[in-house]
Amino acid sequence: MNANTLPPNWLALLAVLFLYLAPLGCSKEELQKAYDDAKTKTEDLTAKATAQANATLEEATAKLEDVLPASGSITARGSLPIEKTGKANIEVIVIGDGRPNVVQVLSYEAEQESLSYPAVLLHGTTDADSAKSLAGSSVNCDLYMQATASGPIVMTAPGGHVAVTFNQFNSEDGTISASIAAGEVISSDETTAQFLGGELVAVVRD
Repeated sequence: MNANTLPPNWLALLAVLFLYLAPLGCSKEELQKAYDDAKTKTEDLTAKATAQANATLEEATAKLEDVLPASGSITARGSLPIEKTGKANIEVIVIGDGRPNVVQVLSYEAEQESLSYPAVLLHGTTDADSAKSLAGSSVNCDLYMQATASGPIVMTAPGGHVAVTFNQFNSEDGTISASIAAGEVISSDETTAQFLGGELVAVVRD
């Protein structure tokens, strides 16, 4: 650390010190030593204050991360890969009347007016009555995904599906993770497309 990085008040401290010592007839060497001692002490205090401030900032950041809600994400591999969506939500919609329930995983808010990209939708039927109870089960889902606003939509081929196998529900952050198996897909631009599987961590909404 050099003098340019020291806080402004150290200059005032040295000025007062010299005004006090000079009339006492101190030698040049004594004045220089006093200067050096004061500068060293100021540097030590600055270093300690900086370290303490950094520690406080790290602690505050850690606490903030602890209280931030999970957002989830979906990853897809293939000819039009999606590295990671910004979010992922899951819910099981109970239909009733003896019909199977519907599970859907979305990388966006269903009610939003415009999509955020990349966008992914997984949609299938299940006997489970909540997302939490999907743990350990596999659900055959239709897949729709679009990497960019101007890009083609990739979807499961007619009559096809991708198997989504769910892991245990994480009660700490309210999420459930799953692996997505590869499956046959088609592209809206009629070019050949491949889907080689993926993973998801979704926030439980039901």
